[in-house]
Amino acid sequence: MSTEAQAQRHRVEWWHRLRPMTRRGIRAGITVMVTGLVALVIGVLSAHYTGSLGPHEAEYTVRLNNEIRVDMGPLGALIIDSPLPLHLGVDVQVKEIPIGLAAPGANPVAGLTADLQSYTQFFANPEPAIREAADGLITNALGRVALLWSIQLTLVACLRLAGHGLLRETMKNALRQPGVPPLTIAVVVALVLVPLVDATRGSGNVGRTSAVLDGTPLEDARITGRLATIVDYYGGYVVDAIDKNSEFYAGVQANLTSAFEAERAAQAGDEDSAGSADGAGEDATDAHGLSSPEPSEPSEPSEPGAGAGGGENPTSVASASAEETEQDEAPAGEPTSDGEATPSTEDQAVADAETDLITGVMVTDLHCNIGMAEVIGTAVAESDADLIMNAGDTVMAGTSVESYCIKAFADGFGDDVPVVFADGNHDSRTTTEEEVAAGWIPLLGDPVEVAGLRFLGDTDPTLSSLGVPTRQTRDETVLEMGDRLAATGCDLADDGQPVDVLLIHSPYAGRQILESGCAPVSLSGHLHQQVGPRQLGWGTQYVGASTGGAGAGKPTIGPLNNPATITVIRWDPETQLPVDYRVITIGTDTSVELGEWALWPSQPTEFVSGQEPDD
Repeated sequence: MSTEAQAQRHRVEWWHRLRPMTRRGIRAGITVMVTGLVALVIGVLSAHYTGSLGPHEAEYTVRLNNEIRVDMGPLGALIIDSPLPLHLGVDVQVKEIPIGLAAPGANPVAGLTADLQSYTQFFANPEPAIREAADGLITNALGRVALLWSIQLTLVACLRLAGHGLLRETMKNALRQPGVPPLTIAVVVALVLVPLVDATRGSGNVGRTSAVLDGTPLEDARITGRLATIVDYYGGYVVDAIDKNSEFYAGVQANLTSAFEAERAAQAGDEDSAGSADGAGEDATDAHGLSSPEPSEPSEPSEPGAGAGGGENPTSVASASAEETEQDEAPAGEPTSDGEATPSTEDQAVADAETDLITGVMVTDLHCNIGMAEVIGTAVAESDADLIMNAGDTVMAGTSVESYCIKAFADGFGDDVPVVFADGNHDSRTTTEEEVAAGWIPLLGDPVEVAGLRFLGDTDPTLSSLGVPTRQTRDETVLEMGDRLAATGCDLADDGQPVDVLLIHSPYAGRQILESGCAPVSLSGHLHQQVGPRQLGWGTQYVGASTGGAGAGKPTIGPLNNPATITVIRWDPETQLPVDYRVITIGTDTSVELGEWALWPSQPTEFVSGQEPDD
């Protein structure tokens, strides 16, 4: 052995004294760590996500320049310092507004106003969209890291196999070939340094701040190009609208909490008064020892107007609601001539005495009014609800950019209470997928049990959006879907697994199962106003008014344009039948009204038609 070889051997003698398995393990560990580090760097710096920014589609990419840059194309850009660690930044390329939200052919001024409302809604509550983009980038980065890491490890394994266990010698021999070392260095520079230099390139402190944004999270943002002038002239309108929106829903939250506190205080006062009556209340108890207060009358059915999508269904309005007529006198719990039932005092007593009822909060036709998200969450918490029932039209056009609406609602609802939903004609399959990703439970034609109740429902077979005619999304009409669900409900009843609740967006698809006697209750929305609860067929139908404050053909974005309603329904856990309900109404002046508890109509003992009898 030569002197040089002996010296080299001496320098690494400690290594050669290790067992062969130990040396192989160390080399494998180093290979895994090095390839993992390379995959991590490349995966993070190449992460990409396509999502939304307000009403716009947007593409997000990771940078290494400590800036968040929102590029509006020819208008310019908005640049802020990045709060991310390790000098990481994000480049946002803002794209077009989806056709479903752009309302082509509409009045341009009205379209710009709608866009302004969308921007206001986004900037008033940007956290869901920011978190969605962050989650998308993280998911994409992790996927890239895993893919690159596995490719590198596979390549190393293949090279070892190809070199017959002499990979190191093979690489040494390759590097000794003329021209190979400089070529290797050039490839490394091209693959690593060039992208790294581009990723670290910043804006160079271009742009200027705008006084309009003072006192907002964007007060230090630098704005370039024509965008700076637009912000100077019109930014004040957006800031004022954001402040107005925030103040409105903060007022609603405060009034809702105060209303529940006042109700609890009144109930506590009534209990104290009853306890000090020294038996004076004995006459007010029945043979079962239950108090029998004066029952509340159920609400009158409303006339369904031409709500959004209301005129799209090929059936008479009379099939979904009854004309307002005077109720015939009937014994307690029996149906009157128009399908309503007079309340039973004993039933009311049971409702007041029970403490283990299943409580559900019903919402419908939210239409992306995320200002109501925390309001609903408060109503759920104050009502001690076991579940949330969403009767559809959660968004406005079923576009992917509206995913931030769903995330905002999911945040407001909270994680403790399950959400079961049946999407409406303003939702889409994309909407359904995003709701499922948020942890909600979909109704897709098969029974689902939630909080002790068996639900049946399905997504609406039509899709409506601004400026685009309503179109079919599958080979089935609304009425045909109702027939199918009725058949499914009857099959389940025959198998001894009856449906407790049909939750469906359109009431036109909810009456068939009641007329078949295969479900006791149908809950829906779509009409943007309350109908019932009323007896129909062999069951009861209830159509909830919009929880998002939507009126006839006009959704609410920002402070309410119309009253918003939340319905609370309680079920007997033994019979799975509704006991009573109340409606919480939020006014356009931030006022809150907690409706009185009213008895749910008793199940009919004979068929009750939805049509009014002839005079």
